[in-house]
Amino acid sequence: MKRRLPPFAAVKAFEAAARHCNFQLAAEELGISASAVSHQVKALEDFVAMPLFIRRNNRLILREVGQAYFERLSVALDGIEMATDTLARSTGRSQLTLNLFPSLADVWLIPQLGDFHQKHSDIAVRLSTSELAGDGLNREADFALVYLPKEEVPENAAVLFSDDIVPVAAPEYLAAHGPVESPQDLLQHTLIASLSEDEEWKSWFEAQGIADHRKARYMELDMCSSCLKAAKEGLGITMGRRPYLDHDLVAGRLVAPLPTVVSTGWCLALVTTPRGAGLPYGPRFRNWMIAVSGESGNAWAALG
Repeated sequence: MKRRLPPFAAVKAFEAAARHCNFQLAAEELGISASAVSHQVKALEDFVAMPLFIRRNNRLILREVGQAYFERLSVALDGIEMATDTLARSTGRSQLTLNLFPSLADVWLIPQLGDFHQKHSDIAVRLSTSELAGDGLNREADFALVYLPKEEVPENAAVLFSDDIVPVAAPEYLAAHGPVESPQDLLQHTLIASLSEDEEWKSWFEAQGIADHRKARYMELDMCSSCLKAAKEGLGITMGRRPYLDHDLVAGRLVAPLPTVVSTGWCLALVTTPRGAGLPYGPRFRNWMIAVSGESGNAWAALG
């Protein structure tokens, strides 16, 4: 008998939208536009011939039938995921999922993965860069790289990096615009600031006893990785942090004119989710992450 099944893309879009009660958050998770999520959900509603959400301004509210459908779909999708994972393991090639920030994946982790695949060729690592938390993280990832206050790190997490910051610039920029011999000198330069870390320059200057840092010229960019790129292009001095800065610092593409490192009190930790705790090969990935973070950024040893 032919199954009467809705398009799977529409099912995924509805499940994500129902979990978040927000098309934009569902879109970020799925890697598509909010408009595409909305169209997929509408296609599913057309398929079942009934509305599943109440749309009120920018809010989504599940109708009673939508809530019941969402609960049954979640169980079904969990079953599909579990069956697929079991099949993958039966082929002798294991897979795990790590959730992390997109910029952290691009700048730090992806350049390291070749080493992991060489040492553990039987394990496939899937990187998830969508914003996950709570039940979503536990359901979709085995491990996560998260920034936490040092005093809030869970017992089962491994601290990979202290969140240390230091001003850095391209050697060519300093040769043309330097020297920078004191924290006060920085106020005469263009300072590149990340909108995602809007307190880092303030924290660093206050640690040096400087309160009037706002008189400096600031160039504001969206992410830490964008700030590092701008600094390498000679556009100014940016705030480098671990582990984003590690490769550039070791290679000499960026240098610290004032090697005064300030700790923010936070850290980057590798958290194992309940799903990941059950993986027999999980400890191998965890141990590799701990080892590679220890080897990363040896040039930081000269700062302090």
